[in-house]
Amino acid sequence: MSLNLGQGNGWEVRSKGYIIGDGSRREWATWGQSAGKNVGRLGDSVGEIDHENDNEEIDGSEEELVSDDYDSDDSQKSHGSCKKNPWLAEFFETLDGLTAEQINEPARQWHCPACRNGPCSIYWYRGMKAFVAHVKTKGTRRPKLHRDFSELLDEELCRRGVIMVQSGEAYGQWKGLDKEFEDREIVWPPMVIVINTQLEQDENGKWRGMGSQELLDYFGSYEAVRARSSFGPEGHTGMSVLIFDTSAVGYLEAERLGNHFSRQGLDKNAWEHHQNLFNPDGKRQLYGFMATKQDLDILNQHSPGKLKLKFEWASYQEKVVDQLKKMSKDSQELIWYKKKIAKQERSSKALEEVFWLLSQKLKKLEEENKIVRQRTQLYHDQNKEEMDSHEKFFKDQLKAIRDATDAHKKEFEKSCAADAHPRKEKVKSLMKSQSKEMEEQREKLMILHEKEMAEMKNKHVKEEIEMEEKLNAKLDQLMKSCTS
Repeated sequence: MSLNLGQGNGWEVRSKGYIIGDGSRREWATWGQSAGKNVGRLGDSVGEIDHENDNEEIDGSEEELVSDDYDSDDSQKSHGSCKKNPWLAEFFETLDGLTAEQINEPARQWHCPACRNGPCSIYWYRGMKAFVAHVKTKGTRRPKLHRDFSELLDEELCRRGVIMVQSGEAYGQWKGLDKEFEDREIVWPPMVIVINTQLEQDENGKWRGMGSQELLDYFGSYEAVRARSSFGPEGHTGMSVLIFDTSAVGYLEAERLGNHFSRQGLDKNAWEHHQNLFNPDGKRQLYGFMATKQDLDILNQHSPGKLKLKFEWASYQEKVVDQLKKMSKDSQELIWYKKKIAKQERSSKALEEVFWLLSQKLKKLEEENKIVRQRTQLYHDQNKEEMDSHEKFFKDQLKAIRDATDAHKKEFEKSCAADAHPRKEKVKSLMKSQSKEMEEQREKLMILHEKEMAEMKNKHVKEEIEMEEKLNAKLDQLMKSCTS
């Protein structure tokens, strides 16, 4: 790319810079040109370069400019040594010769040293803001050099005290509220002056007027806590005051009353400039406004010593705004706690209902267990009675068998005694042997009987134990099903 500068182009020729031109004519351009030296004509011919031109397509002859042909290790160097980089030294030498005011001149045009020998080398940027925007946003040709140059330029401008507005950043477009009007002093406790509260003169020429309770009742909807009137040598002065609670709510109530007077055109300005003591119907017209220190000084001028109405100057921010914020925060916390308590109450009620249901189930289960125990005891008693009956029956049978055996034995002995004597010894010997044999058989039978009785009793006891275990298992299963 080339530029034919022509004749009389008004360029300032200096010893430092670099050559631009078309080869037939060469000129030395300085890094920063002042508009006062006819450089404006160059701006008209070349144009105020837009950043869009930085993104123009690159032809084949310029491919070597896309990548950095610049390499440095400036990260380890000081700011002063980095300024001496061969690519940037001439620019910073020119910048050192300018003051902060000259650097900030909107009409001053700037050349980018990082674009040297490239397609953008002829571009000029009007004002430091446009120049810095180019350096920071250049991303296609020598991006590392532009990045290092941007950091050096930011540091240099910061050291020189040059305030720059970043690209795309709004600056100085709006003016906010003045800090001195952020807070104000108010009378504390909050009060409202009520004027024209005189009524009539008595027989002694003294003025009478509204009493304190009458004043409170008359403005009862505004919840004032006290009222007071001013009295002088001639009686009621016609000036009264309503005193409100020392809280943010009290101040809002006082302010609400003052605004009510103001909306009806009965404020302090109306009293001082357009007062009308009586209405067309003959009633006295009351005026009212928020009390100031001067108003209370007038009210206290006829009150000696301890009778003076006490008040103080206080911060509106501290007494009203901060209290309202705290009240709002407390209100939010109160709502949160109420919700939490309501949730806990619902949970407690649900637990009570569950506890009542479980209690009813347990009570029913205990009654059922009692019935089961009674039935078990009855069944046990019945089984015992039946077993006792069987035992008595077996004993009776055994006794009958034994009695029959003894009777048979006696009959046999009688029959043997009636036989002849010769056979007596033989019979006696036979009876003796038979008796011995019977006795042995009898003992064997008794032992076998006792063994069978013991086995039967053991079997019966085992069956009883098994029956009890089955009953206990069924009772445990019933308990678990009722409690689940």
